[in-house]
Amino acid sequence: MMSADVTCGKCGSVIYTMRMLKSVKDALRATNNRCPVCGAALNPSDFSLAATKR
Repeated sequence: MMSADVTCGKCGSVIYTMRMLKSVKDALRATNNRCPVCGAALNPSDFSLAATKR
């Protein structure tokens, strides 16, 4: 199974762990586009996705 972590660019905390790939926009919706740890505003267009096989 593949998983992916969405992390905050400011503080580095894991915001969301995706078990199935979906858009970052959907993942950030759960936190109202803000980091729950530092409160930084997160823009879905600032994220990129890179997948590798382990």
